[in-house]
Amino acid sequence: MSVADPRTAEFFPDVEATPAGGLRDRIVSLHEQLSRLGNLAPAPDVNTLFGELVRLCVHADSRAAPLVLADIRIRRLRPDLLRLCSQGESLLEQAWAHRILQAPDPWAELGRFTYLENYQQLSRLEVHALAGAGHVSRPGGRVCFLGGGPLPLSALLMHRELGVAVDVVDNEPRAADLARRLLSSLAPGPGLRVFQADATSAEDMARLLAGCDVIVVAALVGRTRDQKRAMLRAVGQALEPGAYLVVRSAHGLRSLLYAVVDPGDVADAADCVPQVLVHPLGEVVNSVLVARR
Repeated sequence: MSVADPRTAEFFPDVEATPAGGLRDRIVSLHEQLSRLGNLAPAPDVNTLFGELVRLCVHADSRAAPLVLADIRIRRLRPDLLRLCSQGESLLEQAWAHRILQAPDPWAELGRFTYLENYQQLSRLEVHALAGAGHVSRPGGRVCFLGGGPLPLSALLMHRELGVAVDVVDNEPRAADLARRLLSSLAPGPGLRVFQADATSAEDMARLLAGCDVIVVAALVGRTRDQKRAMLRAVGQALEPGAYLVVRSAHGLRSLLYAVVDPGDVADAADCVPQVLVHPLGEVVNSVLVARR
């Protein structure tokens, strides 16, 4: 997902033609401007800055990406840029979770969510990637979504797409509470449950992943390779034979928005066999990696 507003696209029509040096300078400038903001909650200036950043990373000429990513200035600021993007997305989800909960008609308010189509596209991509890896949805199947956040739309969409029960897990108490109340408002019933747990805890994962057919790991679960590997080790210890692991990653300049998960790390840390890796070329920001125990 992203915190970009698709309505900002008209302001940046020249992205595809911007050379590597120009992309680097604009990314550095955007990082500086975002760093100076005292609050990354949704607001016109925040939306505009994140909107341009995402558009640069998604629509720039892919041939420029290696040059931009190799630049020492970009390498130095990338960890902090990932932090800013993570914070901005979390605040965006919090704001919309509250907005939907306070609305007289929660489903109608959800329909006004600017990024709903992005969530839908990514959910469809993951379902098709799973099918391509051999997954067949079955009655009584169960999915666990790690890192659902306060606005667990991906979990809700997968519940509707696959017709199976979905457990949502987040390590932040406030996020888990918001998610629980939101899903109770949008889809009351036993099909969607929310738990607070740590995805890097082998004990928590053993308790929650038992019997799961599919485990989906959100892009914001870990911002560094070490954090990702710690999560993969805990998840891998809990996976049952035949279970599928779906990990959201990033490719090219999109790796300035989300951390990259290497298929080798999934194989080594989670002891899973990578099956499918999809790098979208359109508006979907996240890559999708599907592996199997």
